[in-house]
Amino acid sequence: MINKFFWTLAVSAILTQPAYAADFQTLSTTDGVEYGYQQGLKGKPILVVITTDIAESLSDKYSDTSITLRNAGYTLIAIDATCHGKDTKNKEPSGLACWNKRANDSGTDIFLPYIAKLRSVITTVKDKGIADASTIGVLGVSRGGYLAMRVASEIPEVTTVIALAPVTDIFRLSEFRESKAPRELYSLKANYSTLAKKHIFIQINNDDDRVGTAEALSLITGVTKSENSESVDLMAVLTPRKGHSTSEHQMAAAWALDRQREAAGVGTQMSAPK
Repeated sequence: MINKFFWTLAVSAILTQPAYAADFQTLSTTDGVEYGYQQGLKGKPILVVITTDIAESLSDKYSDTSITLRNAGYTLIAIDATCHGKDTKNKEPSGLACWNKRANDSGTDIFLPYIAKLRSVITTVKDKGIADASTIGVLGVSRGGYLAMRVASEIPEVTTVIALAPVTDIFRLSEFRESKAPRELYSLKANYSTLAKKHIFIQINNDDDRVGTAEALSLITGVTKSENSESVDLMAVLTPRKGHSTSEHQMAAAWALDRQREAAGVGTQMSAPK
């Protein structure tokens, strides 16, 4: 009885731990940027995963989409998001409150250092010559969704974006309610035309009171209307659910794999009846 009790506790403890991508490595670029890395198969794409810090990004704590794509051969990389992990400085608040403080205190875009670090990591991984660097994807969850869109807008090699329950307007967040940060620095509207040239998958609950469903729908409309002469490859999934949560993880992974097949000339798209 006692042995069974302790065995049950041990199994429960294991099951409640986040399932990390198997044995990812923590490496550094020549200019000192630390990143998490898990090698995929030769010739398969790179996937940048953005949630919070490196360890949580390379886990299925918020989405198992990256694990599915890793099993399909993708190489996974992650760095600490702005104000998370080793990017947090002494006496700073944590997470999104830190975003607000830095944005209030700085006259420059606080996310540019993150993008610069990620550029360095992508260059390092490309130089390994194993993954296919021509089709880099980025998966962002919640606050990571905002960073994913910034990354896709400013790093040309990023072609595919998966954004689950994404922040699309940081001033919608409760942490930014009384923010005095310059809105024009952080609005994604300036990125709509660039994003319209990417492949984008967005999932949002139909009543997300944390990041704002209306804000996400506004971005979807803005991106799809920004290129009047060309079709925009944007898949939007509005989930019938209240609150801030993610879903459709396997749909997102299947969508990414379809984009990969189409890039290789093995598409499944068929014409609709006219």
